[in-house]
Amino acid sequence: MNLVLVLRAAKDAARTAGKLQALDCVAVISPVLEFAATDASIPCGEYDAVIVTSAKGVEFAGDARQLRAAPLHAVGEKTAEAARALGFHPDIVAGNAEAILPPLLERYQRPANFLYLAGRDRQPVLEVGLRAAGHEVQTVEVYEARAAQALTTEAVSAIAARRVTAVLHYSRRSAEIFLQLAQAAGVADMLRDMTHVALSEHVAEPLRRLGLETLVAAKPDEEHLLSLLSTQLRTKTP
Repeated sequence: MNLVLVLRAAKDAARTAGKLQALDCVAVISPVLEFAATDASIPCGEYDAVIVTSAKGVEFAGDARQLRAAPLHAVGEKTAEAARALGFHPDIVAGNAEAILPPLLERYQRPANFLYLAGRDRQPVLEVGLRAAGHEVQTVEVYEARAAQALTTEAVSAIAARRVTAVLHYSRRSAEIFLQLAQAAGVADMLRDMTHVALSEHVAEPLRRLGLETLVAAKPDEEHLLSLLSTQLRTKTP
């Protein structure tokens, strides 16, 4: 049985663990980030559209009913699903920030006022791209990701015993925190014995910088991440 280290926040990791079971894998869960609301208030005003790049953006937005009159555009189908669950009707949906920017610029050719429900730790691709095209972007940081102080005892034991087959990496920040925590736990050298599977090249960069074998999903979503993991496990199976 393959042990796969899952570094996601507890709630998300539990869902991933269920999917790993279907691949005959056992998840070792060790969240390196946990998400929390910032309780930031959303300024009243007329917005031409609302943008969310993570399901957390709508989940931690509080009472966002007043925003439902504006079109909502989402990065990722999971984000779109979270928006639908709260009564929104997502319009443009794309896999990542780079992919959603062109259709947004095509749709909004005149200066528009966007509300961006964001996390504190993010890439500025959307904000920079929209503002460069003459749009206004009101960014409200509705959630933040807090770093864990240590890996779980189960994770450290499994890594030290060289029983972990692979690690799933969903964000660059979580990958960087994982590397720091592994170093602090004295198991950094063992990370070379496992396959690292990353959501994107951006996520993979700090891992590759240390010479760790890192595979990158064909598209930045969990379906492709787990598909790549499954293919890799079949390849390595005698």
